[in-house]
Amino acid sequence: MPFNGSKGESSRSMMKVMLVGDPGDQRSQLKTVLAALAEPQLEIVEGEAATAANLSENVSAPPDATLVMVNGNEEAALVFLQRQSLHSPRPTLLALLSARSAGLMKRALRAGADEILFMPLDPGEATRALLKVSEARWRTERREGGVVISVASLVGGVGVTSMAANLALALESLHQHVALVDLDLQTGGLAVFLNLDPEVTIMPLVRLEQKLDSIQLESALTKHPSGVCLLAAPKRIEEGELVSDITVGTVLDLIRQLFDYVIVDCGDHVDENGVAAWERSEHLFYVLNQSIAAARSAWRFIDLFERLGLTRLEPHFILDRYNPSHPLTEKAIEATLAKSIYARIPADDRTFETIELKAQDLFQVAPHSPVARAMLDLAALVMPRVEPLALQETFMSRLKSAFGTH
Repeated sequence: MPFNGSKGESSRSMMKVMLVGDPGDQRSQLKTVLAALAEPQLEIVEGEAATAANLSENVSAPPDATLVMVNGNEEAALVFLQRQSLHSPRPTLLALLSARSAGLMKRALRAGADEILFMPLDPGEATRALLKVSEARWRTERREGGVVISVASLVGGVGVTSMAANLALALESLHQHVALVDLDLQTGGLAVFLNLDPEVTIMPLVRLEQKLDSIQLESALTKHPSGVCLLAAPKRIEEGELVSDITVGTVLDLIRQLFDYVIVDCGDHVDENGVAAWERSEHLFYVLNQSIAAARSAWRFIDLFERLGLTRLEPHFILDRYNPSHPLTEKAIEATLAKSIYARIPADDRTFETIELKAQDLFQVAPHSPVARAMLDLAALVMPRVEPLALQETFMSRLKSAFGTH
């Protein structure tokens, strides 16, 4: 089945770029390279570091990105970077260096550069850097409401459902309003994992002829004792075929307006519904374990994801049931994928057996366990506004509650 980007993927507004540097052949060559890029479409304006103290003095509206040539008059360029880094909001700052000097790179980054490029400017590198800026801007303009996090894999049994559910529980424990969406439509594992028996699933939303509204959506949700709300998979396996990517897109666009975080269980396969979720996600977590099959499947996923062209989203790899003494080490997996591991969830079979037997969630059964700590840490990674001290205090309060102390 071919996968296509959403209809909104093809349309982008013009991106404004300011090229800052001393006039001359180098700046002219850089402008020629930028003007020849197939995408993103650029509106290029020019200025000099020594005189461009404020962007408003040079352009009618602030640029999306500023490319600063750090050559010749390096001090003026670095001062310009530093001043622009203090603006709020400010454009993305790209430093264009004439030499691959470690010292100069450090100075540019410390002055406020968001990324380093080198002259002569490689068109591929320029495209990559500017697409990141363009897509980030598009996501910001397009997104309304809460943060969508998709959890996926190509291998069954690696912990996608438990990861999605426990991340939702961790975020809820940090006083966030969280929804879970089960797109593993045939398995429907989230309801089982959370020990819920939903009376209503996603199916009434599929059958709606009129435009979906918040009342209809809320009536389809099932509330967990923790406060997390679940949009469950269909009760009948064959009904999963009726859920389309259009339904998924409509549901996610609305549900994110009602919740701080929306966690989507995409299951252990790729289809158009999953891609529709990824297109709307701020984070995509790919789950794998320490097995050769999981590592190879993750490599195949990387290849597929790159071909989908979702340039505004980069998947992060989560190593579940991590065992530091396992023969297949984390470093070996990272070498295979040429990607770093974003987070590790320690192996703890006993805790998960207790969760299943007692029909309770992780934070009821073992709030002070290494697994719970790892899930809170992962929640903190998607909540940049949470200070480490506040997270630690939340964790300590959970410990006191678990031991009955005040």
